[in-house]
Amino acid sequence: MRKPSVSVIMPTYKRPETLFKAIHSIQEQTLPQFEILVVDNAADPTLEQAIARSNSEFRIPVCYVPEPHIGSHNARHTGAKIATGDILVFTDDDVTFEPGWLHAYVAVFANYPEMAAAGGAVRPVWEQTPPPWLTKYIGTAKMFPILSIMEPYKQFRLDPSGYFFSVNMAIRRKLLFEVGGFNPDLFGDYILGDGETGLIHKLRDAGMLIGYIPEALLYHHIPPSRMTVKYFHHRIVNEGACIEYTRFHKYIPGSLGLYLRIMRIWMELPMRLGYHIILKGLMLNLYPLDVLSIKARLQLAYHWSRLDYVHRLFNDQTLRELVTKADWLDRPNTP
Repeated sequence: MRKPSVSVIMPTYKRPETLFKAIHSIQEQTLPQFEILVVDNAADPTLEQAIARSNSEFRIPVCYVPEPHIGSHNARHTGAKIATGDILVFTDDDVTFEPGWLHAYVAVFANYPEMAAAGGAVRPVWEQTPPPWLTKYIGTAKMFPILSIMEPYKQFRLDPSGYFFSVNMAIRRKLLFEVGGFNPDLFGDYILGDGETGLIHKLRDAGMLIGYIPEALLYHHIPPSRMTVKYFHHRIVNEGACIEYTRFHKYIPGSLGLYLRIMRIWMELPMRLGYHIILKGLMLNLYPLDVLSIKARLQLAYHWSRLDYVHRLFNDQTLRELVTKADWLDRPNTP
């Protein structure tokens, strides 16, 4: 059986130091041949020149691709259109890799032709000692989306309810285009949609299988700037917007439907806060007060973000058009 060819697509935006650390790390892969595409959302000629100078020392040369239309989904789609591999492996510019990362993907895709896409394990590398509240907040969680950490299983799994994070995922190139690619997520700091979660929904709706490959392991480097309540607040606000995008992506109702959605969110707000504060905090005493108060603040921010997103759908015609846009593989709109 012919092993599938692989293209690695790495979006980047104004982080040359971490990017080059990732590029140097990926050169150590045990897979003898693959393609690397760095898609620059800043379209910076300085970065293009730096990569061109460095390619002479790389075992696997890097193809620099400018994509000035802001948004990681735009960068991923541009890379996918240029890529030549049967399997597209997506990652970020702030990671390093186990040497067998790509080999694990290739082996499993070759052995399971029914597998449409897959994700791998993501372990954190703390660039400084994390504060106590952060380690308590994460606890024993095997998946922590705020920091894109996941290692849920020790064995390979393949099922219709699989999932992945865009920092470490792979998909058959043909199927990515068949289902319509990624949904939008961030335009700079502006959150619009549900990103790779939207892609997961498309794959599931089509009845396709998603794998989890623990040996496809990489390390997500966490800087001090992400070990703050402010950063967590930013991520949870985005998550609230993503939930409402998913809700209304296929259909936005009239005013009555939007009003009912707002009332539903208001009803959920006290119940969810009460669950964290009373049940988990006071009655069961699972969390110390500092973590408990942070959780309550983030839950409030999450629901407030949802309310704001639905409220904007009443009058923002541009947002309504972006939310219901079905296919982002063509030349993008902007918010």
